[in-house]
Amino acid sequence: MRPRVLLVEDEPSLQVGLADLFAEQGWEAEVAGSVQEAFAALAGNPPDVVLCDLRLPDGEGLAVLEKALGLPMPPQVVMLTAYGTVDKAVEAMKRGAADFLTKPFDEEHLLAVLRRNIELVQLRRRVADLEGQADAPLGVSPAFTQVLQVAATVAATDVTVLSEGETGTGKEVLARFIHRRSSRASGPFVAVNCAALPEGLLEAELFGHEKGAFTGAVRARAGRFEEAHRGTLFLDEVGELPLSLQAKLLRVLQEQRFERLGSNRSVGVDVRVIAATQRDLRAEVQAGRFREDLFYRLCVVPIKLPPLRERREDIPLLAAHFARSWGRKLGRELTFAPETLEHLARLDFPGNVRELEHLVGRLAALCSAPVVLPEHLPAEYKPTRETGVAGALEGTLAAQLAACEREILQRALQRAKGNRTQAAKLLGISRKSLWEKLKNFGLD
Repeated sequence: MRPRVLLVEDEPSLQVGLADLFAEQGWEAEVAGSVQEAFAALAGNPPDVVLCDLRLPDGEGLAVLEKALGLPMPPQVVMLTAYGTVDKAVEAMKRGAADFLTKPFDEEHLLAVLRRNIELVQLRRRVADLEGQADAPLGVSPAFTQVLQVAATVAATDVTVLSEGETGTGKEVLARFIHRRSSRASGPFVAVNCAALPEGLLEAELFGHEKGAFTGAVRARAGRFEEAHRGTLFLDEVGELPLSLQAKLLRVLQEQRFERLGSNRSVGVDVRVIAATQRDLRAEVQAGRFREDLFYRLCVVPIKLPPLRERREDIPLLAAHFARSWGRKLGRELTFAPETLEHLARLDFPGNVRELEHLVGRLAALCSAPVVLPEHLPAEYKPTRETGVAGALEGTLAAQLAACEREILQRALQRAKGNRTQAAKLLGISRKSLWEKLKNFGLD
Protein backbone atom coordinates (compact mmCIF):
# COMPACT_ATOMS: atom_id res chain seq x y z
CA MET A 1 0.00 0.00 0.00
CA ARG A 2 1.32 3.43 -0.95
CA PRO A 3 1.96 5.91 1.89
CA ARG A 4 -0.82 8.50 2.21
CA VAL A 5 -0.16 12.17 3.00
CA LEU A 6 -2.92 14.66 3.77
CA LEU A 7 -1.81 18.22 2.93
CA VAL A 8 -3.86 20.88 4.74
CA GLU A 9 -2.86 24.15 3.07
CA ASP A 10 -4.88 27.03 1.57
CA GLU A 11 -2.21 28.54 -0.69
CA PRO A 12 -2.86 27.23 -4.25
CA SER A 13 0.77 27.31 -5.39
CA LEU A 14 1.87 25.21 -2.41
CA GLN A 15 -1.05 22.82 -2.89
CA VAL A 16 -0.02 22.10 -6.47
CA GLY A 17 3.74 22.07 -5.87
CA LEU A 18 3.67 19.80 -2.82
CA ALA A 19 1.07 17.44 -4.29
CA ASP A 20 3.33 16.97 -7.34
CA LEU A 21 6.39 16.51 -5.10
CA PHE A 22 4.63 13.81 -3.07
CA ALA A 23 3.43 12.06 -6.22
CA GLU A 24 7.06 11.92 -7.42
CA GLN A 25 7.92 10.00 -4.23
CA GLY A 26 5.21 7.44 -5.02
CA TRP A 27 2.98 8.72 -2.22
CA GLU A 28 -0.77 9.16 -2.42
CA ALA A 29 -1.54 12.83 -1.72
CA GLU A 30 -4.85 14.39 -0.70
CA VAL A 31 -5.27 18.16 -0.42
CA ALA A 32 -7.57 20.08 1.95
CA GLY A 33 -7.79 23.86 1.92
CA SER A 34 -9.57 24.44 5.24
CA VAL A 35 -10.24 22.96 8.67
CA GLN A 36 -13.61 21.57 7.57
CA GLU A 37 -12.15 19.96 4.46
CA ALA A 38 -9.44 18.41 6.62
CA PHE A 39 -12.07 17.01 9.00
CA ALA A 40 -13.89 15.43 6.05
CA ALA A 41 -10.64 13.89 4.76
CA LEU A 42 -9.77 12.48 8.20
CA ALA A 43 -13.23 10.90 8.42
CA GLY A 44 -12.45 8.84 5.32
CA ASN A 45 -9.38 6.70 4.69
CA PRO A 46 -6.90 7.81 7.40
CA PRO A 47 -3.55 9.12 6.13
CA ASP A 48 -0.13 8.09 7.41
CA VAL A 49 0.99 11.70 7.83
CA VAL A 50 -0.83 15.05 7.98
CA LEU A 51 1.14 18.09 6.84
CA CYS A 52 -0.89 21.00 8.16
CA ASP A 53 -0.55 24.78 8.05
CA LEU A 54 -1.12 26.49 11.39
CA ARG A 55 -3.24 29.27 9.84
CA LEU A 56 -6.26 28.30 7.74
CA PRO A 57 -9.19 30.38 6.39
CA ASP A 58 -11.75 28.97 8.85
CA GLY A 59 -9.60 28.36 11.91
CA GLU A 60 -6.27 27.11 13.24
CA GLY A 61 -4.37 23.99 12.32
CA LEU A 62 -4.40 23.03 16.02
CA ALA A 63 -8.02 21.93 15.51
CA VAL A 64 -6.89 19.58 12.74
CA LEU A 65 -4.11 18.29 15.01
CA GLU A 66 -6.60 17.51 17.78
CA LYS A 67 -8.96 15.78 15.35
CA ALA A 68 -6.16 13.67 13.82
CA LEU A 69 -4.77 12.57 17.18
CA GLY A 70 -8.25 11.50 18.27
CA LEU A 71 -8.49 8.84 15.55
CA PRO A 72 -8.30 5.15 16.60
CA MET A 73 -4.98 4.80 14.75
CA PRO A 74 -3.74 8.41 14.65
CA PRO A 75 -1.44 9.65 11.88
CA GLN A 76 1.74 11.60 12.51
CA VAL A 77 1.11 15.35 12.24
CA VAL A 78 3.74 17.79 11.00
CA MET A 79 2.87 21.50 11.27
CA LEU A 80 3.80 24.26 8.81
CA THR A 81 4.32 27.72 10.26
CA ALA A 82 5.51 31.17 9.22
CA TYR A 83 8.55 32.62 10.99
CA GLY A 84 6.46 34.85 13.26
CA THR A 85 4.32 32.03 14.67
CA VAL A 86 6.99 29.63 15.95
CA ASP A 87 5.51 29.90 19.44
CA LYS A 88 2.29 28.37 18.07
CA ALA A 89 4.32 25.54 16.54
CA VAL A 90 5.92 24.84 19.91
CA GLU A 91 2.43 24.70 21.41
CA ALA A 92 1.46 22.21 18.70
CA MET A 93 4.45 20.02 19.64
CA LYS A 94 3.31 20.06 23.25
CA ARG A 95 -0.14 18.92 22.11
CA GLY A 96 1.28 15.95 20.22
CA ALA A 97 2.55 17.17 16.84
CA ALA A 98 5.48 15.09 15.59
CA ASP A 99 7.45 18.04 14.18
CA PHE A 100 7.11 21.48 12.62
CA LEU A 101 8.69 23.23 9.64
CA THR A 102 9.11 26.97 9.17
CA LYS A 103 8.24 28.55 5.82
CA PRO A 104 10.07 28.83 3.52
CA PHE A 105 11.40 25.28 3.90
CA ASP A 106 13.95 23.12 2.13
CA GLU A 107 12.21 20.43 0.05
CA GLU A 108 14.82 17.78 0.89
CA HIS A 109 14.38 18.49 4.58
CA LEU A 110 10.60 18.31 4.23
CA LEU A 111 10.80 14.93 2.46
CA ALA A 112 13.22 13.57 5.06
CA VAL A 113 10.85 14.56 7.89
CA LEU A 114 7.85 13.04 6.15
CA ARG A 115 9.69 9.80 5.33
CA ARG A 116 10.67 9.31 8.97
CA ASN A 117 7.13 9.87 10.13
CA ILE A 118 5.59 7.65 7.45
CA GLU A 119 7.91 4.82 8.49
CA LEU A 120 7.01 5.35 12.14
CA VAL A 121 3.22 5.28 11.69
CA GLN A 122 3.42 2.26 9.38
CA LEU A 123 5.53 0.52 12.00
CA ARG A 124 2.87 1.22 14.64
CA ARG A 125 0.17 -0.20 12.41
CA ARG A 126 2.27 -3.28 11.74
CA VAL A 127 2.63 -3.77 15.51
CA ALA A 128 -1.13 -3.43 15.95
CA ASP A 129 -1.74 -6.01 13.19
CA LEU A 130 0.65 -8.50 14.76
CA GLU A 131 -0.70 -7.91 18.26
CA GLY A 132 -4.11 -8.85 16.90
CA GLN A 133 -2.66 -12.30 16.19
CA ALA A 134 -2.49 -13.48 19.80
CA ASP A 135 -0.51 -16.59 18.96
CA ALA A 136 2.12 -14.92 16.76
CA PRO A 137 5.52 -13.87 18.13
CA LEU A 138 6.63 -10.52 16.70
CA GLY A 139 9.10 -10.44 13.83
CA VAL A 140 9.26 -9.69 10.12
CA SER A 141 12.95 -10.38 9.40
CA PRO A 142 13.72 -13.31 7.08
CA ALA A 143 15.67 -15.10 9.82
CA PHE A 144 12.71 -14.96 12.22
CA THR A 145 9.89 -15.61 9.76
CA GLN A 146 11.67 -18.79 8.67
CA VAL A 147 11.65 -19.94 12.31
CA LEU A 148 7.92 -19.19 12.57
CA GLN A 149 7.20 -21.15 9.41
CA VAL A 150 8.94 -24.23 10.82
CA ALA A 151 7.16 -23.80 14.17
CA ALA A 152 3.76 -23.45 12.52
CA THR A 153 4.38 -26.60 10.48
CA VAL A 154 5.57 -28.70 13.42
CA ALA A 155 2.68 -27.47 15.60
CA ALA A 156 0.29 -29.61 13.56
CA THR A 157 2.19 -32.74 14.62
CA ASP A 158 2.91 -34.19 18.06
CA VAL A 159 6.68 -34.59 17.74
CA THR A 160 9.18 -33.41 20.31
CA VAL A 161 10.84 -30.05 19.55
CA LEU A 162 14.22 -28.78 20.73
CA SER A 163 14.42 -24.97 20.71
CA GLU A 164 18.01 -23.70 20.73
CA GLY A 165 19.29 -20.17 21.12
CA GLU A 166 20.94 -17.59 23.34
CA THR A 167 19.29 -16.39 26.52
CA GLY A 168 16.46 -13.94 25.91
CA THR A 169 15.77 -14.93 22.30
CA GLY A 170 12.18 -16.00 23.05
CA LYS A 171 12.32 -19.78 23.36
CA GLU A 172 9.32 -19.95 25.72
CA VAL A 173 7.34 -17.54 23.51
CA LEU A 174 7.99 -19.90 20.59
CA ALA A 175 6.93 -22.91 22.69
CA ARG A 176 3.63 -21.21 23.59
CA PHE A 177 3.13 -20.37 19.90
CA ILE A 178 3.52 -24.07 18.98
CA HIS A 179 1.16 -25.11 21.79
CA ARG A 180 -1.56 -22.65 20.75
CA ARG A 181 -1.35 -23.80 17.14
CA SER A 182 -1.52 -27.51 18.06
CA SER A 183 -4.40 -29.92 18.69
CA ARG A 184 -3.50 -29.63 22.39
CA ALA A 185 -4.33 -25.91 22.55
CA SER A 186 -7.29 -26.53 24.89
CA GLY A 187 -5.03 -28.44 27.27
CA PRO A 188 -2.55 -27.00 29.79
CA PHE A 189 0.80 -25.42 28.96
CA VAL A 190 3.21 -26.12 31.84
CA ALA A 191 6.70 -24.58 31.98
CA VAL A 192 9.60 -25.82 34.13
CA ASN A 193 13.03 -24.19 34.39
CA CYS A 194 15.41 -27.11 34.88
CA ALA A 195 18.22 -24.78 36.02
CA ALA A 196 16.21 -23.13 38.80
CA LEU A 197 15.95 -26.06 41.23
CA PRO A 198 18.48 -28.41 42.88
CA GLU A 199 18.51 -32.05 41.76
CA GLY A 200 16.41 -33.45 44.62
CA LEU A 201 13.66 -30.88 44.30
CA LEU A 202 13.72 -30.99 40.51
CA GLU A 203 12.86 -34.69 40.43
CA ALA A 204 9.91 -34.11 42.76
CA GLU A 205 8.87 -31.08 40.69
CA LEU A 206 8.80 -33.07 37.47
CA PHE A 207 7.38 -36.38 38.64
CA GLY A 208 5.61 -35.56 41.92
CA HIS A 209 5.93 -37.36 45.26
CA GLU A 210 3.97 -39.31 47.83
CA LYS A 211 3.46 -38.25 51.44
CA GLY A 212 6.61 -38.93 53.47
CA ALA A 213 8.81 -39.49 50.40
CA PHE A 214 11.35 -37.06 51.88
CA THR A 215 11.65 -34.63 54.77
CA GLY A 216 9.00 -31.95 54.37
CA ALA A 217 6.74 -34.03 52.11
CA VAL A 218 3.71 -33.71 54.40
CA ARG A 219 1.24 -34.55 51.63
CA ALA A 220 1.22 -36.20 48.22
CA ARG A 221 1.71 -33.92 45.24
CA ALA A 222 1.35 -34.38 41.49
CA GLY A 223 4.33 -33.38 39.36
CA ARG A 224 4.52 -31.19 36.29
CA PHE A 225 4.14 -34.14 33.93
CA GLU A 226 0.77 -34.96 35.47
CA GLU A 227 -0.25 -31.29 35.38
CA ALA A 228 0.55 -31.19 31.67
CA HIS A 229 -1.62 -34.25 30.85
CA ARG A 230 -3.20 -33.79 27.39
CA GLY A 231 -1.23 -30.58 26.97
CA THR A 232 2.35 -29.40 26.50
CA LEU A 233 5.28 -29.50 28.93
CA PHE A 234 8.01 -26.95 28.27
CA LEU A 235 11.39 -27.95 29.72
CA ASP A 236 13.53 -24.82 29.74
CA GLU A 237 17.32 -25.20 30.09
CA VAL A 238 17.04 -28.97 29.62
CA GLY A 239 20.82 -29.09 29.26
CA GLU A 240 21.09 -28.49 33.02
CA LEU A 241 19.40 -31.79 33.90
CA PRO A 242 21.69 -34.10 35.92
CA LEU A 243 22.48 -37.48 34.34
CA SER A 244 20.39 -39.32 36.95
CA LEU A 245 17.25 -37.44 35.85
CA GLN A 246 18.09 -37.69 32.16
CA ALA A 247 17.51 -41.46 32.29
CA LYS A 248 14.11 -41.02 33.91
CA LEU A 249 13.12 -38.33 31.40
CA LEU A 250 14.13 -40.63 28.54
CA ARG A 251 11.79 -43.32 29.84
CA VAL A 252 8.87 -40.90 30.05
CA LEU A 253 9.46 -39.77 26.47
CA GLN A 254 9.60 -43.38 25.30
CA GLU A 255 6.74 -44.87 27.34
CA GLN A 256 4.72 -41.88 28.63
CA ARG A 257 4.87 -43.50 32.08
CA PHE A 258 6.77 -42.80 35.35
CA GLU A 259 6.60 -43.25 39.14
CA ARG A 260 6.25 -40.52 41.72
CA LEU A 261 8.98 -40.26 44.34
CA GLY A 262 8.21 -42.72 47.15
CA SER A 263 5.81 -44.80 45.03
CA ASN A 264 6.02 -48.01 43.00
CA ARG A 265 2.79 -47.28 41.13
CA SER A 266 3.26 -46.34 37.47
CA VAL A 267 1.45 -43.22 36.25
CA GLY A 268 0.54 -42.84 32.57
CA VAL A 269 0.36 -39.42 30.90
CA ASP A 270 -0.30 -37.97 27.46
CA VAL A 271 2.15 -35.08 27.15
CA ARG A 272 3.90 -33.32 24.28
CA VAL A 273 7.38 -32.13 25.29
CA ILE A 274 9.09 -29.00 23.97
CA ALA A 275 12.61 -28.57 25.33
CA ALA A 276 14.86 -25.51 25.18
CA THR A 277 18.54 -24.88 25.81
CA GLN A 278 21.19 -22.23 25.35
CA ARG A 279 23.90 -24.91 25.58
CA ASP A 280 25.34 -26.80 22.62
CA LEU A 281 23.87 -30.20 23.46
CA ARG A 282 25.91 -31.89 20.74
CA ALA A 283 29.08 -30.73 22.51
CA GLU A 284 27.57 -31.80 25.87
CA VAL A 285 27.00 -35.29 24.43
CA GLN A 286 30.63 -35.45 23.25
CA ALA A 287 31.79 -34.36 26.72
CA GLY A 288 29.68 -37.10 28.39
CA ARG A 289 27.47 -34.62 30.25
CA PHE A 290 24.31 -35.34 28.27
CA ARG A 291 22.92 -38.69 27.18
CA GLU A 292 23.14 -39.27 23.43
CA ASP A 293 19.90 -41.28 23.34
CA LEU A 294 18.04 -38.51 25.19
CA PHE A 295 19.46 -35.88 22.85
CA TYR A 296 18.04 -37.67 19.80
CA ARG A 297 14.70 -38.16 21.57
CA LEU A 298 14.46 -34.43 22.24
CA CYS A 299 15.92 -33.24 18.95
CA VAL A 300 13.32 -34.73 16.61
CA VAL A 301 12.75 -31.23 15.21
CA PRO A 302 15.45 -28.69 16.15
CA ILE A 303 14.58 -24.98 15.86
CA LYS A 304 17.39 -22.46 16.16
CA LEU A 305 16.24 -19.01 17.32
CA PRO A 306 18.44 -16.20 15.94
CA PRO A 307 19.86 -13.59 18.33
CA LEU A 308 18.49 -10.07 18.02
CA ARG A 309 21.68 -8.82 16.33
CA GLU A 310 20.87 -11.15 13.41
CA ARG A 311 17.32 -9.79 13.04
CA ARG A 312 17.89 -6.05 13.36
CA GLU A 313 14.84 -5.28 11.20
CA ASP A 314 12.72 -6.53 14.12
CA ILE A 315 14.19 -4.17 16.75
CA PRO A 316 11.98 -1.13 15.88
CA LEU A 317 8.94 -3.41 15.67
CA LEU A 318 9.64 -4.98 19.06
CA ALA A 319 10.49 -1.63 20.68
CA ALA A 320 7.19 -0.14 19.49
CA HIS A 321 5.31 -3.22 20.72
CA PHE A 322 6.92 -3.08 24.16
CA ALA A 323 6.25 0.67 24.37
CA ARG A 324 2.54 0.04 23.80
CA SER A 325 2.53 -2.85 26.27
CA TRP A 326 4.32 -0.95 29.04
CA GLY A 327 2.23 2.13 28.31
CA ARG A 328 -0.95 0.15 28.95
CA LYS A 329 0.48 -1.28 32.18
CA LEU A 330 1.51 2.13 33.51
CA GLY A 331 -1.42 4.11 32.11
CA ARG A 332 0.64 6.40 29.91
CA GLU A 333 1.59 7.07 26.30
CA LEU A 334 5.10 6.13 25.19
CA THR A 335 6.47 6.18 21.65
CA PHE A 336 9.93 6.29 20.07
CA ALA A 337 11.23 9.01 17.77
CA PRO A 338 12.37 7.61 14.39
CA GLU A 339 16.01 8.51 15.10
CA THR A 340 15.84 6.59 18.39
CA LEU A 341 14.55 3.48 16.64
CA GLU A 342 17.31 3.83 14.03
CA HIS A 343 19.91 3.98 16.80
CA LEU A 344 18.46 1.01 18.72
CA ALA A 345 18.53 -1.07 15.54
CA ARG A 346 22.31 -0.61 15.42
CA LEU A 347 22.87 -2.01 18.95
CA ASP A 348 23.78 -5.66 19.58
CA PHE A 349 21.61 -6.35 22.69
CA PRO A 350 23.55 -9.32 24.14
CA GLY A 351 20.49 -10.07 26.31
CA ASN A 352 18.40 -10.16 23.12
CA VAL A 353 14.62 -9.56 23.17
CA ARG A 354 14.46 -9.78 26.97
CA GLU A 355 17.07 -7.00 27.29
CA LEU A 356 15.16 -4.79 24.85
CA GLU A 357 11.90 -5.34 26.76
CA HIS A 358 13.58 -4.43 30.06
CA LEU A 359 15.08 -1.30 28.49
CA VAL A 360 11.64 -0.16 27.29
CA GLY A 361 10.16 -0.91 30.72
CA ARG A 362 12.88 1.20 32.32
CA LEU A 363 12.10 4.07 29.96
CA ALA A 364 8.36 3.74 30.60
CA ALA A 365 9.01 4.10 34.34
CA LEU A 366 11.65 6.84 34.29
CA CYS A 367 11.31 8.88 31.07
CA SER A 368 8.67 11.58 31.53
CA ALA A 369 8.64 12.59 27.85
CA PRO A 370 5.92 10.93 25.71
CA VAL A 371 8.37 10.54 22.80
CA VAL A 372 11.72 8.88 23.56
CA LEU A 373 14.63 10.72 21.94
CA PRO A 374 18.20 9.34 21.80
CA GLU A 375 19.25 11.62 24.67
CA HIS A 376 16.58 10.02 26.90
CA LEU A 377 18.24 6.59 26.69
CA PRO A 378 20.25 5.31 29.67
CA ALA A 379 23.97 6.11 29.45
CA GLU A 380 24.96 2.61 28.34
CA TYR A 381 22.56 2.80 25.36
CA LYS A 382 23.15 6.41 24.26
CA PRO A 383 24.73 7.09 20.87
CA THR A 384 28.48 7.65 21.02
CA ARG A 385 31.02 8.61 18.43
CA GLU A 386 32.06 4.98 18.25
CA THR A 387 28.51 3.68 17.62
CA GLY A 388 28.36 2.14 14.19
CA VAL A 389 32.00 3.00 13.37
CA ALA A 390 33.79 0.36 15.44
CA GLY A 391 32.19 -2.46 13.52
CA ALA A 392 33.31 -0.89 10.24
CA LEU A 393 37.02 -0.70 11.15
CA GLU A 394 38.09 -3.55 8.92
CA GLY A 395 40.12 -3.67 5.72
CA THR A 396 42.51 -1.12 4.28
CA LEU A 397 43.18 2.32 5.74
CA ALA A 398 41.23 3.88 2.87
CA ALA A 399 38.23 1.67 3.57
CA GLN A 400 38.35 2.48 7.28
CA LEU A 401 38.60 6.22 6.64
CA ALA A 402 35.70 6.02 4.19
CA ALA A 403 33.57 4.19 6.76
CA CYS A 404 34.34 6.85 9.39
CA GLU A 405 33.57 9.69 6.96
CA ARG A 406 30.25 8.10 6.01
CA GLU A 407 29.31 7.79 9.70
CA ILE A 408 30.22 11.44 10.34
CA LEU A 409 28.03 12.55 7.41
CA GLN A 410 25.09 10.50 8.71
CA ARG A 411 25.43 11.98 12.19
CA ALA A 412 25.60 15.53 10.83
CA LEU A 413 22.40 14.95 8.86
CA GLN A 414 20.68 13.47 11.92
CA ARG A 415 21.74 16.42 14.06
CA ALA A 416 20.49 18.84 11.40
CA LYS A 417 17.24 16.85 11.07
CA GLY A 418 17.90 16.27 7.37
CA ASN A 419 18.60 19.93 6.54
CA ARG A 420 21.62 19.74 4.22
CA THR A 421 22.48 23.42 4.48
CA GLN A 422 22.64 23.17 8.25
CA ALA A 423 24.60 19.90 8.05
CA ALA A 424 27.16 21.55 5.76
CA LYS A 425 27.56 24.39 8.29
CA LEU A 426 28.08 21.90 11.12
CA LEU A 427 30.82 20.17 9.10
CA GLY A 428 32.40 23.42 7.92
CA ILE A 429 32.09 22.56 4.21
CA SER A 430 30.07 23.97 1.32
CA ARG A 431 26.64 22.62 0.47
CA LYS A 432 28.04 21.49 -2.92
CA SER A 433 30.81 19.52 -1.22
CA LEU A 434 28.29 17.92 1.11
CA TRP A 435 26.06 16.99 -1.83
CA GLU A 436 28.98 15.35 -3.66
CA LYS A 437 30.03 13.40 -0.58
CA LEU A 438 26.48 12.19 0.05
CA LYS A 439 26.24 11.06 -3.56
CA ASN A 440 29.58 9.22 -3.36
CA PHE A 441 28.47 7.35 -0.25
CA GLY A 442 25.00 6.58 -1.55
CA LEU A 443 23.38 8.82 1.06
CA ASP A 444 21.63 11.18 -1.36
